Amino acid sequence: MFGRTMGATRTAIILCCILLVMPFANARSIEPSEWDGWAVVEGGYSILVEEYTATWCTRCAEIDPDLSIVAEEHGKRIAMVSYHPDEGDAFAPDAAKYRLQRYINQHNNTSIPGYPSFVVNNGVIREGVPSWPDVTSDILRAESNQRGYTKLTVTAQTNETHLTVTVMPPKGNEIVNGTQYTILFVEHKKTVPEGFDNPGEKHRDRVLVGLAEFPMEGEMLAIDASIEAPFVASYPTQNLEEWSVIVVHEYTGEALKTRNIMNAQPLGVVELAVQSSALEEGTELPVILPVMVFLAVGILGLVTFQSKEKVREEE
Repeated sequence: MFGRTMGATRTAIILCCILLVMPFANARSIEPSEWDGWAVVEGGYSILVEEYTATWCTRCAEIDPDLSIVAEEHGKRIAMVSYHPDEGDAFAPDAAKYRLQRYINQHNNTSIPGYPSFVVNNGVIREGVPSWPDVTSDILRAESNQRGYTKLTVTAQTNETHLTVTVMPPKGNEIVNGTQYTILFVEHKKTVPEGFDNPGEKHRDRVLVGLAEFPMEGEMLAIDASIEAPFVASYPTQNLEEWSVIVVHEYTGEALKTRNIMNAQPLGVVELAVQSSALEEGTELPVILPVMVFLAVGILGLVTFQSKEKVREEE
């Protein structure tokens, strides 16, 4: 039994090595000093990681800088966004409340997840910092199970007043009914205003500040952003120094109500970021994170092993 378990763990480790050499997600990250006002990104292979958090949450504040490092160390294979939906939050944008309600509606749940909580590719919600090994396992599993994805072409440009994002519309034979293209506007290093309970640094990262939805059929929707044309949306650039746009090809809120978790993952995800590196010269990953990653690999191996054993027993 022990030998089989170790064999499964080795298999998981080999899987991780394979994932490290898989095709790059094609996301782009540009230093603010190198931004010339226009860029295009093509991709769709990234994994969407959504965090529910709050500026007043002590544990959320403690891990916020570490999550920036994790996202960067993943080489943009993951597109990470943070939602601040709580009314007592220093930000509390309507766009974040909308994304939370979308998740609650999908799962027929009336309870708000604890802070911090994480969801990988619209899957199972993982609550609390101790759940990070499960989050890592979910990311690895999502990458290993990804067979195909929507190839997205996204253009971002800025002028004196606005950031405008254009997504290449799908061709006729690429349209999937019950889905939409969603543009998420994300602000990095967003300053926490004075007068709010803030147990952490003076800013938070990866904060969702606006969104726009473009369903394949039905009405377009914008929250804390503006729709300029089909598949084109904008967000004000005032005080916006570092930012990301994450484009997701995903199921509509209505379609999600009839889909199970295994069949609700996004069809394509890509990110274009204008942000400075979270890794200062000489910075190393927080000690706890590599340990958590190793544990997650072990968990993934054990789950694989137990699943195979269950199949053998049923046969």
